[in-house]
Amino acid sequence: MWAIEDEGVTGVTFDSDGHRLLGVLYLARGEEPKPTVLLLHGCPGLEKNLDLAVRLRDQGWNSLLFHYRGCWGSAGRYDLRTVPRDVTAAVDYLAGCPRVDSGRIAVLGHSMGGWAALVTAATEPRLRAVAVYGAPARLGADLRLSPDRVEKEFTRFLATTPEEFAWQAAVVAEQTDALAAAAAIEPRPLLVVHGTADRWVPVAQARELRERAGPSCRYVEVEGADHAFSWHRAELADLVVGWLNEGVTG
Repeated sequence: MWAIEDEGVTGVTFDSDGHRLLGVLYLARGEEPKPTVLLLHGCPGLEKNLDLAVRLRDQGWNSLLFHYRGCWGSAGRYDLRTVPRDVTAAVDYLAGCPRVDSGRIAVLGHSMGGWAALVTAATEPRLRAVAVYGAPARLGADLRLSPDRVEKEFTRFLATTPEEFAWQAAVVAEQTDALAAAAAIEPRPLLVVHGTADRWVPVAQARELRERAGPSCRYVEVEGADHAFSWHRAELADLVVGWLNEGVTG
């Protein structure tokens, strides 16, 4: 099952609640187990963090990018409520891979993926370090978009409808608490990065996460960076890789 040609990148599939999820595993050189980062994209996931996967691989880290059910080819209906279950399934997959050091698995999430990283890691001790950027403190609570805008920005890429999506967002806003999750990650390392020019998630939400997190949290605001760090990717990579090398590989 794990006879992977050492090409540095390979496609993978794994199961989550009976749904086949698709992913790409970036493999650092060498057969010995490596520290590994689980990369979580946002919604719908236009920014997939492939540049970070390549930088991490060059620095001796494996990384797994995967797609939640109902998006980018993964089976099932898209549902914000089940994203954390898909993240846990990805952790299960990595924990069984011989090229992965199961004691050094970290997670990095962007936007909704940052929310998923926080709420999953709060109850998943196998995630030994958590990094987020552009992450909302209250997913869905401030989403006030017309159905046409929801379709344009989100659901045309997803196996769901604008009406279903709006209902899902309302449910997760009521039933999940990313601020409490940020506090629960302590004493594990937590990195919160946010751009001051983020128009989707105001930087004030990142400051709320920092205030609730424990003393092991590092907080960085990047002046002028937008939600996807479109013009600040190299700076983002330097921050993330430097922090991981300091806090997880020791």
